Amino acid sequence: MSSILLVEDSPTQAMQMKLLLESANHQVACCGDGTDALQHLAQEATELVITDMELPVMNGLDLIKRMQVEFPHIPAVLVTGFGSERLAAEALRIGATAYVPKAMLDELLLGTIEDVLGITRTDRSYADLIECMTENRLVFELPSNPRLLTTAIDLTLQLASGMQLFSGVDAYRVGTALRHAASNAIFRGNLELTRDQFQHSSTDGDITDIDNPLVAERMESAPYKNRKVHYEARLLPDLIRVVIRDEGRGFKPTELPSEEEIAAVSGEGGRGLLLMHKFMDKVTFNPAGNEVTLIKHCSPRS
Repeated sequence: MSSILLVEDSPTQAMQMKLLLESANHQVACCGDGTDALQHLAQEATELVITDMELPVMNGLDLIKRMQVEFPHIPAVLVTGFGSERLAAEALRIGATAYVPKAMLDELLLGTIEDVLGITRTDRSYADLIECMTENRLVFELPSNPRLLTTAIDLTLQLASGMQLFSGVDAYRVGTALRHAASNAIFRGNLELTRDQFQHSSTDGDITDIDNPLVAERMESAPYKNRKVHYEARLLPDLIRVVIRDEGRGFKPTELPSEEEIAAVSGEGGRGLLLMHKFMDKVTFNPAGNEVTLIKHCSPRS
């Protein structure tokens, strides 16, 4: 039996959907508006939310947006009226798990719910397994693709969170450091862009949002396009160790400025290097200057 919250302001429609859900042995609670739904979610254990689009005070889209912030672990299914394909697409973009047209409730609703709950329960089983993990190692040989490298970093952070290695604040800080190291590997290392040629102003080192003609040109030109990024992450109960190596020309690590001098360097290179040192416990480079090792010590979990 699953605990489902149904958000629908039409009593007739709500009763129809409630009976349909209860016929499949689901336990159903009902609310008439998004504001009431949020209060219910704060007070009652709920596995899934089904919400109509049109509601009197807080509509379905706004409810899903709030859920992404306050209850991101609870999936939401949007029920849409005729001609609401654009709104359904927007709902999926902002976080809805699925949508069902009102005209096809009888045919699609129960199957959609079973699919969503099946995936959610699978995720929970993996979460329980990861929490028991004592060591994990990820090794990738990646093209100079910012999105792939960012995904590898996100996977590292998810595993670290599942292993309870650090808090959300530390996850943000470690992620920021790793993204800056990845940015250096791709743009300064493999693509051999100078600091003047490549300036990136993102505070958290987002390397997927780059609008630079020279970057696009070198991504398609030899030898730059053929170079790989080696990414290795080792997660232990008391530390995270990440190694990122590019295939560029490297530099002389002995010429790196001190931490005080780094803080005075203007531009992305200075800030990125500073954040790497501030957010990680140890940052070292190999003699060739094309590999960085970043270590973060973690408090042993109880």
